[in-house]
Amino acid sequence: MKGRITFLVITSKTGKQRRFSIHKSLIYCIVLFSVFLLASGILGALKYRENSTLKKQCALLEAEKNKMEAVARTVKAVEQEALAIRKLLGLESSPVKEEAR
Repeated sequence: MKGRITFLVITSKTGKQRRFSIHKSLIYCIVLFSVFLLASGILGALKYRENSTLKKQCALLEAEKNKMEAVARTVKAVEQEALAIRKLLGLESSPVKEEAR
């Protein structure tokens, strides 16, 4: 039984013995697979945290963009009202008068 590990299991109630053997390479494969699963779980958790942080930042930036667009619309409306008032008061210079100067 070279290269094998033998396990002996004895039940406490009946005292019945059970014995089984596993090859060492199989144990190494199981350990390697377990380490791989652990590493991918940790990596997945880190990527999930990064993704949730980026989603929060995206939501904040979207809110800021909406605020800026609202301000831009307000400024445009004020400029249009100012232009209408200037025309109403006769303060708006016509392009013909500017060429004559």
